[in-house]
Amino acid sequence: MAGLSGRAVGMAGGIIALAALATWLGLAHSCDPAQGSGVIAGQVTIAPSLADQVRPTDVLFVIVRRPQGPPRPIAAKRIDSPKFPVSYEITNADVMVQGAELRGMVDVVARLDRDGQAGPAQPGDLEGKYAKNPTLAGGRDIDIVIDSVH
Repeated sequence: MAGLSGRAVGMAGGIIALAALATWLGLAHSCDPAQGSGVIAGQVTIAPSLADQVRPTDVLFVIVRRPQGPPRPIAAKRIDSPKFPVSYEITNADVMVQGAELRGMVDVVARLDRDGQAGPAQPGDLEGKYAKNPTLAGGRDIDIVIDSVH
């Protein structure tokens, strides 16, 4: 009897581990459609030490990516000539790959881009990330402080 209950505990642990992994990879769907999908919103601010480096021609990109795998964005929001603090909302309408959606675990990054071109960060670009990355898509308090220079 003891062997059977030990095996059952082991199986339960395995099921829990698989569920956690599926959630981490964004494969699991929540029972509540409002949780874990559809929108990411918050506010972007700039660290006081970098505030004097903001130029009127800068473009703010708020970028959403998967925490694992290639660093290409799932979705992004472009904000021209930002005035800080900047509120943002990214929805499934901002997804860059047809058929993809905002769900599961994601990393959220804000970049103040000097040349206004989407793509990898260039020298001189300012960047910050959500302090609690990775986070579950669906959050509305995903606040980011731009606090580093590339």
